[in-house]
Amino acid sequence: MPNILALETSSNACSVALATPSGVFEDTVILPREHTQRLLPMIDGLLTSQQIGLNDLNAIAYGAGPGSFTGLRICLSVAQGLAYGADLPLIAVSSLLALAKTTQRIQSIATGSIIIPAIDARMNEVYWCAYEVAVDGSLTALLEEQVTAPQDCADYSDTLAGVKSLTAIGSGWQYPSLASRLSHADLEAYANAYDVAILGQCEWAAGHLLTPAEATPTYLRNEVSWKKRERIRTHD
Repeated sequence: MPNILALETSSNACSVALATPSGVFEDTVILPREHTQRLLPMIDGLLTSQQIGLNDLNAIAYGAGPGSFTGLRICLSVAQGLAYGADLPLIAVSSLLALAKTTQRIQSIATGSIIIPAIDARMNEVYWCAYEVAVDGSLTALLEEQVTAPQDCADYSDTLAGVKSLTAIGSGWQYPSLASRLSHADLEAYANAYDVAILGQCEWAAGHLLTPAEATPTYLRNEVSWKKRERIRTHD
């Protein structure tokens, strides 16, 4: 197995992990607005504790988002800086998928169940997606990641209610239209670098690697705005 350093700062959690042939090791702190000060020391501490240097790594996986714009920029800039310096490839991992994977790992979600992570995107919108737990334990996305009004996520959940077992997770479920659907959602759950590392191993095996120059964050709101502008130009 490769040595993969993983970073995730898309939320209030600042999280780093290291996947090695001996296992996955991680360090996470919940300190909003302190990611810039904490991330590099946490990386150095984790690598030192496992006696692994940057040159011993095979790749760096980063939480690509969606999530906090500031958090995503911090994560990517640190990942790119380290990758340039050590001549390493990068692996982009969806923060929504990582949140779903964290939930699956901690709660032991059964095969065939649906995990719906929703992250508060502000402005009365949520970043969300839906993943089904496959027989082999992998997560299959049932639709594209999106940023919409909470009601859209609620309506989608209604189509699955009574047919599939649903697990709601993330800060986006605080909105009334969602909270009324699945009241047991863990609003304080965050994507963890541990699961970014696990997913990064899968991406490594599949050959899904990026150069530092190719790596970008996922800004769903910007992408939606761009698509709207494209449609407007097309119909002019």
